[in-house]
Formats: sequence, structure tokens, C-alpha cells
Amino acid sequence: MLTIQFKDYDLCEAFYKQLLLSMDTYGGVKQAIYVKEAGDYTNLCIDLFTIDGEENARRHCVASVLTNVTIKNVLPLWIEECLRESFHYKDQFEIDEIVQHGRDLFYNPKSSIPLKTSFITWQNEMFDLYYQLIRNTIRFSYDSFLKFRLREQKEQIVEIVEKAIDEYKMEHDYQEMLNTCRLYLKNNVPKLPTIHLYLDDEVSIVDDSHGEKISADKISRWLPPELNFEAPLPINERVIGPIVTIAPEKLFVYPSKSQEGLLQTLLLIFEERIEIRGDKRQQISNFI
Repeated sequence: MLTIQFKDYDLCEAFYKQLLLSMDTYGGVKQAIYVKEAGDYTNLCIDLFTIDGEENARRHCVASVLTNVTIKNVLPLWIEECLRESFHYKDQFEIDEIVQHGRDLFYNPKSSIPLKTSFITWQNEMFDLYYQLIRNTIRFSYDSFLKFRLREQKEQIVEIVEKAIDEYKMEHDYQEMLNTCRLYLKNNVPKLPTIHLYLDDEVSIVDDSHGEKISADKISRWLPPELNFEAPLPINERVIGPIVTIAPEKLFVYPSKSQEGLLQTLLLIFEERIEIRGDKRQQISNFI
């Protein structure tokens, strides 16, 4: 008989229900797995020898369930604990946002954000610890297992938290930029009614009324401090600040395939003012 001791009754119930669900195809499961109160603790009892099937397969299934339920429950808790204790976050909204970023980064890694520890490796290491434990012992405390056996797994979460904080800050800054741009468009009259934006190897902003490229000097004179977020890029390489500064009633964009992220941002800012056209450059004369 394998007995796992829990301080938290609800957590014990979560393991119990998932074991019944995952091992439903094994005969004798309902009689072999049960919850038993033991004073201040709750015991999850698993009689592996009365469950039908090959012994190694039964242990493998139990270890898998223990691993996956543990991850589901402790990963967000560990991230939150790290945020509060190591990075001194207090606001629950911020914490919840960063926890979600951390889970997304870990479960669905991005090539642009490399991690020293992959989720699959981390999960397999936890599975091995559970498997060896249930093969070599008949009783253990879940809380002690978390504290001592999974100490290294918990420490590895710090990297995830650091990357999640960076992602959260970038997302927050991005939303602030969008809000600033939308507010500027709302509160300022257009400097030009219609402009054309060509996104190619170089950026060209063209005044529709004269077919002339708007000079960097003119944009520099127009550009207010609150729209200077693309610095230190040269004026002729900036896009969002200059376009928002002009605040056109109509913006025609001729994108290239490499500018999808920028195009999405422009769509979010200009909304009904923007129209996407083919990327073939029209004749532009009289460049300033």
C-alpha cells in the first residue's frame, strides 16, 4: 500500500480524482484508491497490487498523474512566491499577469526567448523522482516531497520568472505606447489629410496632395516629446511616431512581408483610418 500524506484536503482530493480518471481502464481502481482522514492530515491511499495490469505500467501511470497534477498546482504558486519574495511584487493584478506569461513561456517556448531548462526536461525529471519514490517506499509526505525532493525544480523556475517579467514589461510598455498614440490622434487635428506609407528597405512617408516625400527635418519639427519612443533611431528610420504626429484622416500603407509586426501595430493604432494596399511602389516625384 502506497500512502501519500497531505496537509491540504482539497489538494489530496484533486490527486484522487485525477488518479481515478486516468486509471479508469485498469480493473479494481475504485477499490484500490481512496482518501482517508488522519487527524490534521489527509492520506491518499493507493493499493498498487490490487489494480489489474502490468506492475511497471501501473507505477508509470501513478507517477505520471502525480507529476502532472503537481505541475498544475505548484507551478503558478512557485512563480507567484518567487515574484513576491525575490522580486518584491505586491500588486495581485501584476502578479497574475506575470504568472500567465511565465506559464506560456514554459509550456510554449519561443525561439526568440531561449530557456536553459525546457519544460519537457523539467517535467521528466519530476516524473523520475516520483517514479523512484513510489517504487522504493510505501509512505511519504507530499509537502516534504515538494520542499526537499523538488527543491532543484523550484530553483529552476527563477529563470522563467525573470523572462516572464521582461515579457510583461514589454507588453505593458507596448500597451502604453498604443494608448498614447490613440489619445494623440483623438486630441490633435491632422497636419495632412491623407498620406501614403511605403514599408520597404527604407521607409517613405508621402503627402497625398503633392506626391512628395515628407522630409525628416519637417517630421523632427512636428514630433512632440510624448511620441519620441522610437529614439535613438534616426528620424528617417522611425515609423510610428512620425505617422501619428501627422495624425492623418486617411493612411494608405504599402507593406512588405518582413513588416508584419509593424503593420499589426499600425492597424491597432489607426483602426478605421488605415487602408492596406498592394506593396508595388507607385511613382513618387519631387522628393524633398
